[in-house]
Amino acid sequence: MSPDETTIEIRRSIYYPKKKLLLEKFEKIIKTFTKKLDDYIKNPSEDNIHDIRIAIRRMESVYRILPKKNRKNYYIQNYVKQAKAIFKINTQIRDFDIIRAKLEKQNSPQFDKIIDSINDKRKHQLNAGHSLALKLKSVSPPKLKEKDVMESKLRKRFQKIVSGLVAEMEYDIPLVLNDDRKVEEIHKLRKDFKKLRYSIELTSNRMDSLKLIKSLKKIQDELGSIHDSDMFLDYLRDMKKSHELAEAAREESRERREKYQRFVQIFKDGGFDDLKKLIL
Repeated sequence: MSPDETTIEIRRSIYYPKKKLLLEKFEKIIKTFTKKLDDYIKNPSEDNIHDIRIAIRRMESVYRILPKKNRKNYYIQNYVKQAKAIFKINTQIRDFDIIRAKLEKQNSPQFDKIIDSINDKRKHQLNAGHSLALKLKSVSPPKLKEKDVMESKLRKRFQKIVSGLVAEMEYDIPLVLNDDRKVEEIHKLRKDFKKLRYSIELTSNRMDSLKLIKSLKKIQDELGSIHDSDMFLDYLRDMKKSHELAEAAREESRERREKYQRFVQIFKDGGFDDLKKLIL
């Protein structure tokens, strides 16, 4: 089935967030983000970094499905843009934390200098993230009014976003399932699963949606674990070769193969190889 045919089929049957529900979700997401922003400013711990990243992703998801008129609103657009800059920096910090944890797991003094270097880079990024967070805190959070959102355009935009995601995922899924070397496709599929999950979260609070959301998150987490290994292996490739680094790379490669095999089994057992049937 072509992407256009996929779009038509999904548009006929998928539900979408009604305007009243969307406004409630938008207000809740913005309120949660401002709280997580305050927590991050006070203490940029690993937990608060994790929480601020999730809050920003949810904000991006609700922004993504807004009709064009609302997305082009200067105050909403600028607020989301600044939040995405915070997300980018904290993603780098999160990557440093993953790399550091994997190196510390090796329990070798050979890695002490590398870990010290990572800590210095992490501290620099934390300072940059803190500055951006303080700047955004001074900006009034955006608001949406019922009269500002057109139901028909909201439905059309949501269906376009979801059908586009499903079409791209259906293209990438066979590539990923048949070749564990498709690193970029695995990374993209992980992000698309996350976007799909957050989009569906906006549609309702129904139990069937919650069950689907949990299934999507499980696949996303499995893909995320593979991505962590890929990111670590990529980091090791850029380092000066040594026996200890080579051993760490071999161990991570072995773990990565096991993660991939587990992902494929969970994916097939969950029926995700027929994505449209699962979500509709």
